[in-house]
Amino acid sequence: MNRNSELATSSELDLAKLAGFGMSDAKRLRELKLFLTSHQQNIMSSFHERVLSFPFFVDMLETSCARDKISVTQLIDHISTTQFQHWEKFFGGIADKAFEESARKIGVAHARCALTSDLHVASSAVLLENFIELILEYHLDDDARLESIKSSASAMIRLFFLDLSYAISAYDTAAAGDIFRQLSERLLNTFEQEVASDLQAMSTAAEELDATIKKNVELNKDNTLRCHDTVSNIEDLAKALADLSSITRHVENFVRVIREVSHKTKLLALNAAIEAARSGEYGRGFNVVASEVKLLANEAEDATREITRQANDIQAAISKAVKQVNDSQKLVQAIDNGVATENEAIRHQSVAVGEISTNLTAVAEKARGLRGRLERLEVA
Repeated sequence: MNRNSELATSSELDLAKLAGFGMSDAKRLRELKLFLTSHQQNIMSSFHERVLSFPFFVDMLETSCARDKISVTQLIDHISTTQFQHWEKFFGGIADKAFEESARKIGVAHARCALTSDLHVASSAVLLENFIELILEYHLDDDARLESIKSSASAMIRLFFLDLSYAISAYDTAAAGDIFRQLSERLLNTFEQEVASDLQAMSTAAEELDATIKKNVELNKDNTLRCHDTVSNIEDLAKALADLSSITRHVENFVRVIREVSHKTKLLALNAAIEAARSGEYGRGFNVVASEVKLLANEAEDATREITRQANDIQAAISKAVKQVNDSQKLVQAIDNGVATENEAIRHQSVAVGEISTNLTAVAEKARGLRGRLERLEVA
């Protein structure tokens, strides 16, 4: 049988019958009522004198008064008035619902002052001790045995209530432990379920992120290789353009030589024409040759000019191509640097994923640790 079912069963008991309280007891209390209630102020004063001799109770009452914005004197007067009203029912000898509610009202007032049940029972020994002494005086009056009986009864009452307060303290501790364990169990179950769900979601997300990172790493490797191949091809193209530029410069040098030869040939043709004119009829054939040589020199000069123009166009195209190649090299280098930066970022992401996995493991371990501590608490 668990504690909850035990509590449910005990609440259904007739506590008055369990305590053995009957009609004869009620009659006895009614007989004593007038005598005992006439001394109730002294009894409460004795009770408060005992209680207020402990700093703990003074602090407790002052805290309660500060909360309710009343003085300690006002609180004590209120407690006394409430207690006197309850004793009216108590000495009426009727253990009915009204009596039960009145007793519970006293308990609620004590709870508001943070008075625990064990302290309430221990301090209540003062009240019963005073009542017993008054009852003995009522029945024995001046009997020589009165003081001895009072002393024995007081000793029994004090130790009985001390023993009872210890037992109640154990009950309260056990009940608080049960409540704590039940709440802890529910909270821990909820926590474990939520943590398990969150861990699963986070683990799945981490795995997907890790797979994406690995895929990006492979893509970046391919991109890096392509960048390196492109750089190599651009370098080969740049070398070929440099070679072509060198050949073009050689052609230009060759054209300059032809131009100079053509110029000199024209001078020779002019001199030959002059000499042929001096020779008259005999130099006519030589004059024809000189004219053809001059014509050939002019054509050669025209050809060199055309070749020079084309060579200049080629050189300009080469320069433009070289510039574009250089720009392409810079672009590819920038891409390569970007890929390197991205690789570094991916590396950091991979490290972060590893840390996430480590943290997930740590959270799971802590959850298991909480379960272990709760189980050890239950054993204790």
